[in-house]
Amino acid sequence: MGFTRRANQLVMKSEVTAAESVQHASTLSLCAELSPPAGSCLEADDNESVAKHLFKLSRDVILSLDRTGNILCINQRGVQLSGYSEAELRGANIRDRLLLPEDRTATDQILRDLAQGRTREYEVRWRTKDGGVVHFDGVSVPRLSDSGEFLFTLCTLRNVTERKRAEEELRRSKEKYRDLIEISPDAIYVVDADGVCVLGNRAGAELIGIPREELVGTPVTDTYLPEERGLFRQRLETLRTGGTLRFERTFVRKNGETVPVEVSVTAIRGGYFQAILRDITRRKQGEALLAGEKRLLEMVAKGDSLSAILDAICRLVEELCSGCLCSILLLDSSDKRLWHGAAPSIPKSYAQAIDGFVIGPNVGSCGSAAYRAEQVIVSDIATDPLWAHFRDGALSNGLRACWSTPIFSLENRVLGTFAMYYREPRSPAPRHQEVIEQITHLASIAIQRKRAEEALRASEQLARGQVEALTYSLDVLATAPAPDKFLGQMLSAMGRLLAAQSVILWLLDESTGSLVLRAWAEGTNFAKADPEHPFVRNPLSWKADRGLRDLFFSGVPVICEDLEHDPDVSPELREYLKSGGTKKFLRIPTLVGGRVRGFIGIRHRDRPSYRPEEIELAQALAHQAMLAIQLNEFADQSRQAAILEERNRMARDIHDTLAQGFTGVIVQLEAADDAIGCARRKEANEHLQRAAELARRSLSEARRSVHALRPEALQAGNFWDALQGIVKNTTAGTALHTTFDLRGQLRDLPPGWQENLLHIGQEALTNALKYAHPRNFETRLMSDTKELRLELRDDGDGFEVNNRHDGFGLAGMRERVEQMGGKLKISSARGKGTKVVVVLPYNGK
Repeated sequence: MGFTRRANQLVMKSEVTAAESVQHASTLSLCAELSPPAGSCLEADDNESVAKHLFKLSRDVILSLDRTGNILCINQRGVQLSGYSEAELRGANIRDRLLLPEDRTATDQILRDLAQGRTREYEVRWRTKDGGVVHFDGVSVPRLSDSGEFLFTLCTLRNVTERKRAEEELRRSKEKYRDLIEISPDAIYVVDADGVCVLGNRAGAELIGIPREELVGTPVTDTYLPEERGLFRQRLETLRTGGTLRFERTFVRKNGETVPVEVSVTAIRGGYFQAILRDITRRKQGEALLAGEKRLLEMVAKGDSLSAILDAICRLVEELCSGCLCSILLLDSSDKRLWHGAAPSIPKSYAQAIDGFVIGPNVGSCGSAAYRAEQVIVSDIATDPLWAHFRDGALSNGLRACWSTPIFSLENRVLGTFAMYYREPRSPAPRHQEVIEQITHLASIAIQRKRAEEALRASEQLARGQVEALTYSLDVLATAPAPDKFLGQMLSAMGRLLAAQSVILWLLDESTGSLVLRAWAEGTNFAKADPEHPFVRNPLSWKADRGLRDLFFSGVPVICEDLEHDPDVSPELREYLKSGGTKKFLRIPTLVGGRVRGFIGIRHRDRPSYRPEEIELAQALAHQAMLAIQLNEFADQSRQAAILEERNRMARDIHDTLAQGFTGVIVQLEAADDAIGCARRKEANEHLQRAAELARRSLSEARRSVHALRPEALQAGNFWDALQGIVKNTTAGTALHTTFDLRGQLRDLPPGWQENLLHIGQEALTNALKYAHPRNFETRLMSDTKELRLELRDDGDGFEVNNRHDGFGLAGMRERVEQMGGKLKISSARGKGTKVVVVLPYNGK
């Protein structure tokens, strides 16, 4: 029991430190009595049993080496860790058998030191038989003879492989941590209890705005607003008990610029604190933009003025981007000039100086951006050539940088420009470009919405003006005034709707090329005429006016915004108009059938520029006036046409009654003459009675035609019955044989159709009796569900259709068929008779 306890104490002692093991070993006779021949191991006698057991049971490697590093003996622990057998190790050189090549040079130096009697502590690595690597902390003590001669080296090696592995893992972990914080986009700081930075990454140095090498030693309190530095101490006290704090604060950079950050602070070992800061400028900017966009859209929806909305847009950007001064300019309808839209912080003198300037490829930032339809960045106004003509005005107002971006419509048309000015030279950062992109989009929405509302109001004004003018013209027409009075009233209405000084209608006499004054309205004076007007004194002088020449050539309105300086106005006309107080005028061409017939001149005194909707309204009113003139002309023409039509109707009816009736009378009289010649007195009397009856009927029908009454024959029945009666009465007692054929069910026909068909039948019979001398005359009427067909056929002399010249009778036939929407076909040939066919589609009648 006592031996075991002693052995355990020695083993425990050997595990404490290799140096102590060597000291104990130096007192043991295990080595003291050793006379080691080459290749022999130490042996212990009975008094040395404890040392022997220590040698065998030690958890450290114990071995002895000669001067050159050959292994004299090694304990079981060494054999176990090396993977070789004891026989393979004894006598082998430790340098070649176990050491890593890169450790051999250092080992050679250690052996030399030992040979000189010096003790060495070191680290060494073994390559095991299976290729593994074992790390040791070692101590070697030289054994010398009484005379000081080197005998051997006693070595103890402690296996520290696990410790080395843990150290390597720790090293790698630290490197990984350093790599992670280095590549992190967030700023990371490790600070001590006093708030001084002891470690930080690249992003942390960039956030503060200092070189990386200056980061360590920087007090974190320097990045706080003065009024918030007390919060820093409070937060550290809170974290001393552990945990993590998360909050947002304003971060102050080295140059004084402030940045909103999101902070996460955690207490770590050793009384340190780790802080992770994230720049949330973009998030805050997005939130502010979203809130600002909501406010702006509400302003648009409420119908706030465009100037108020644009002013709010500028102020929003000035809040988001500290130090900037914003301006919005609007491009006019000519696409040539930029006018003030909003500039709440721009010096007024400068804003007034650039109001209404003409754009161009090298006209400052805004003029160039509008002209090129692309963003123009000027980082230093003092040196940029784009500002050659505006530099003095900008610099005198403290403006050094200007970034201008076009505002586009949905159709990619430039509406204006948005500019950001700074009082020091600078270029935009990505966050500035993001703000610009969103703000120009908002400005585009606001401008287009307001312009759409203005266009709608203008359209409503235009529609109201057109309706009012049309209503007025119809009212004027309804009263049927004299043409001159009518035109004067129309022009007066135009002047009232357009707030004009005077409105004058000039017409072109194409035969002479001169202008004719047609009407002049000035207020309620509808009949003004000034003999001193250049065009009245010399109707051909208009040709000296280039604007009028262009109007008659192109047919488009001519606008004069500045009478004093307009080069297209003739000098004589300019002086005349100026004497009457005119400063601006519109000339609207009057078109008829696509041709310029003249123009309407609309004069104004001082007033704003003519808007497109006003010009459109003037065109519409001019068209209404010209339409009214045409209606008057058409009314005169219609009256003449009606007279002519009535004359033609009466001529047809008289022909169809008197001429056709007289033909029947002649036929009966000729028959009576033949009967008298043959001594058939009774028959002759019958023919004379029929002739008298036909004459009375013809006279009666003529009277009815004058009064546009329906033929008497149609009063008692339809045209088919009436036609049969007329044919029979006309041919009674003659050699002409007549037949009638009705096929199908005859419909109730319109009165006009019946009258026309009756007259066509009469005309065909009359022509046959007068010219053809037929023996037979056939009348056939066919009716089905689609059409009505009337055929009139005789077997008389006939005629050549191609050589015919329609007389009044045939022309009357054609006119009557056209009135009914039908077709007329006449076929005839010499000696083969004539056939007249009328086809009338029912078409729901």
